[in-house]
Amino acid sequence: MAEGGALPSNGSWLTRMSPRAFELLCIVMLGFGHLCIMTGCDSQAFILESVIHSIHEREPDRINSHAGYYGQATCYLAFVITCLVSPSFLYATSAKTTLFIASVCFTSFPLGFLYTNQYYYFFSAALNGVGFALYYTGNGGYLTSHSTRKTIESNVSISWAIGSSCMIVGAGIIALITYFTAGAGAAGAAGAAATMTTDLVSNVTANVTSQHFERRFSNTEIYLLFSVFAAISFIGNVTFLLMPSSDIDNCIESSKKIVAFRDGISLMYRAFRSPKMIILIPTFMLTGVHTSFWVSIYPTTLTFNSHLASMIYLPAIYSLGVGLGETIMGMLISFCSKRIKNFGMRPTMFIGCFLTCLYCALIVISTPPTAPMHPTSEKPWLFQPTRTLVFVIALIGGMSDCCLCSVRSVICALAMPNRRDQAFSVSKFYQSIGTCVIFFISPFLNIYFYTIGIPILCVIASFCFFFETRRIKQMEKSLTNMELDQAQQRKKSSKYETLDEEF
Repeated sequence: MAEGGALPSNGSWLTRMSPRAFELLCIVMLGFGHLCIMTGCDSQAFILESVIHSIHEREPDRINSHAGYYGQATCYLAFVITCLVSPSFLYATSAKTTLFIASVCFTSFPLGFLYTNQYYYFFSAALNGVGFALYYTGNGGYLTSHSTRKTIESNVSISWAIGSSCMIVGAGIIALITYFTAGAGAAGAAGAAATMTTDLVSNVTANVTSQHFERRFSNTEIYLLFSVFAAISFIGNVTFLLMPSSDIDNCIESSKKIVAFRDGISLMYRAFRSPKMIILIPTFMLTGVHTSFWVSIYPTTLTFNSHLASMIYLPAIYSLGVGLGETIMGMLISFCSKRIKNFGMRPTMFIGCFLTCLYCALIVISTPPTAPMHPTSEKPWLFQPTRTLVFVIALIGGMSDCCLCSVRSVICALAMPNRRDQAFSVSKFYQSIGTCVIFFISPFLNIYFYTIGIPILCVIASFCFFFETRRIKQMEKSLTNMELDQAQQRKKSSKYETLDEEF
């Protein structure tokens, strides 16, 4: 867009687009870029702890057995720190530039698995955290400069639904590579494991024997998976580089800001102190804790459960279910937001919390208690998970995450109209603290800590969120009344001028 918000006047094909079509183009490209960089980021998170454990089992000196959890904790620790300065970085550059630099940080992480080195692994994990903070700040800035108040809820859902298809793409990649690297010999390996267990049952306990038969990833499988993730992330780099950077008419917040770095830090400090953000801390923390659980901890239980060792496609099934859940719910929120006023706020929050509680309930009855911590042959509370149950759990988890992330984006865009970039960063700051803490202590927590703690946090977060949405409604109502009063005053003034001319 040119100065003043008009369409580009350089004769490009963009000039022939309607304002809404241009807006949708920008949002779709943002979503596609998200899809590319998160295909590797989210999909590798599903299997990261299991992959690291497999490398450690072959070469114990190369990397710590729980480096998967600790690496993600390092990532989110860097995320926390970078969130403090990311809005100032956005002011110094632009949303488009911020998104591009962030995407390069994401690409650096999977490259490290071509030859795993503990030092580069933790360095790239920290760099990945920097990318996260820059990405979500740039994402929020790009959304608000390419959305109006009427389209923000719909645009957030469209972008999130497209981006969340990364799990579907990731599922296809994992399934395909698993088929060619582990599928051919999987049935034979499972049969050999069963025979060996029978032969040794008189000498050792079944518990000790079965612990050696958890799902393992070969070096070839690891190389292929992370090479493809890096290549797709590179496509995301190119997408962000080619995105239109100019604003739309009547956007929520212009990208043309002139703010010194020091002033940006001051605005960030004031945003942290704002009661509007403080009341939403439980909501942001819920998003972070929930993210750590569905992204890494529960998928790890599927590979650490020795009873599921023969189900080598469970990571792909889980990734597919989450991706479909995210996409379906994103489309549903977008559809309902156009027809039901403020659907993207309280109704979406209620749906998200309900689905999160249902997700935890299904997991607690079908997962061995110590499965998040180490390989185990324990039995679950009621029954072992099946492929169908894992898919259903993933579908519900994806839908709940879409709801929670959508309401987070909407509430940040509306709660602090003059400091939206800071609001987005504050939300990610508290979200990443929740995720970071969970990953650091996850090697010591059984499944009950998550499946009981997260629903309790849902209740607390809902009360805080509903309180803030009521304040926003009152604020918008007051602004509307003020605008009506001003319109009436202008109308009366126009009548007086007409009467004055007549007499």
